[in-house]
Amino acid sequence: MKKLLLSIFAVSSFSAGAQVTVFQDSFETYDDFLISGFGDWLTLDIDGLGTYVGGLPDEATPWPNAFDPQAWMVFNPTAAGVTNSTESCATSENRNFDPHTGSKYAGSWAGSPEGTVTRNEDWLISPVINLGASNNQVKFWVKQLSSCYGIESFKVGVISGTTTIDENTTSASFQVISGIPGNVSATVNWEEKTYNIPASFANSSVRVAILNRSADAYMLMVDDFSVLSSNMSTNDVLASKFSVYPNPANNVVNISSSDAIAVNQIQITDLNGRVVKQNQFDGVAQAQINVADLASGVYMMNITSAEGVAVKKIVRN
Repeated sequence: MKKLLLSIFAVSSFSAGAQVTVFQDSFETYDDFLISGFGDWLTLDIDGLGTYVGGLPDEATPWPNAFDPQAWMVFNPTAAGVTNSTESCATSENRNFDPHTGSKYAGSWAGSPEGTVTRNEDWLISPVINLGASNNQVKFWVKQLSSCYGIESFKVGVISGTTTIDENTTSASFQVISGIPGNVSATVNWEEKTYNIPASFANSSVRVAILNRSADAYMLMVDDFSVLSSNMSTNDVLASKFSVYPNPANNVVNISSSDAIAVNQIQITDLNGRVVKQNQFDGVAQAQINVADLASGVYMMNITSAEGVAVKKIVRN
């Protein structure tokens, strides 16, 4: 049964014209019950509400981060010790925690209404993805945990990959691509959803995001997320001409290209889009940038050249 802690109110191949997968994730490689910091995904908890749990005996201790304010969680039902139920809503509740594939998925628990905040406003935001020239689509599988507490609803949005995601980001920062008004209803069975990414984002880097907009429901579940494209992006073609080494790096990173492409600027951003380092160059064929002062982690290197901007991922040890 749904419970609330009452003390808390709170591409490996390319063929012209053929659609290829440019990003995919099933959440299997991340630690159980993380609510932030899983891979390059970002979460944004705008409602700030305490959350429900369910599926456990009354005396059981719930999983880490249970009841806490949160947006999305890497949920492993086996590790959580939850059980499914086919009982009726009149006597208890029905619920099905099974993943679409594997053992985990991204789950967004319902927030407990507090004051004027009566529904979830929780974003699951993908890593930065480089789109192709045409026919860019996002696909994922979605369901709701139970039919006993109303309909889980969600929206799908896109935001530029260069936009900083922080405490100033709002739902208005995203371009909704799931229709007008944009709220989509989930069902109790896994269902694949497909949405076209507007052509205005072609040949650019984006983050694709899913917003839980449910009102005092139970849990929205997302699994097997992928982004597809018909053609290799301009950035992929240009980026393939540059070598960045060593990578991972401790002190300096060297940048060169097989075609001796002139480099004019190198900008490094963190995964939230914040610029952490920027060096100007005068059309050099080889460049070097010191990363010793950066914290360990993953960064995006934007190489501005005579042929355009190439994006490479680097790791600071």
